[in-house]
Amino acid sequence: MVGRTNATQLEWEAQAIPWTTFLESTPPGRMSPVESVIEVDGPFLNVSTPDIRQFCDYPSCQCEQLFRYDGIRLPISIGKKADYLLTYICRACGVSRRAIKVHIETHSLLGIQKAMKY
Repeated sequence: MVGRTNATQLEWEAQAIPWTTFLESTPPGRMSPVESVIEVDGPFLNVSTPDIRQFCDYPSCQCEQLFRYDGIRLPISIGKKADYLLTYICRACGVSRRAIKVHIETHSLLGIQKAMKY
C-alpha cells in the first residue's frame, strides 16, 4: 500500500506547474502541485510574487497586460499551511488591480508545494 501512495504522489508531482502559470490561469477551488512558490531573500523565506499577465479592463488598456505585485513581502514557513492575499496592479495604466487569494501548503524549501486559489 505504501508503494501505491508513493507512486500516486510522484505522478501528482510530475504534473507540477510554475507558480506564475498557477497565478495566471488556474481556476479557484482546485489544489494544484506548484513549483517556485518560495523566494529566498537572505535568511528570509517569502511567497514569490512574479509579474503576471491578466486582462486589464481600464479604458486606456482593454487588453492583456503585465501586472506587478503591489504589496509587502509575505513570509512563508516550511511545513505550514497558510492563506495569502496577493494584490497586483497593471504596469501599463497603474490603476487596474487584481487580488488573488491563495492557500499554500509548504513541505520543503525546494521542490513541489501545494496551492489553491479561493
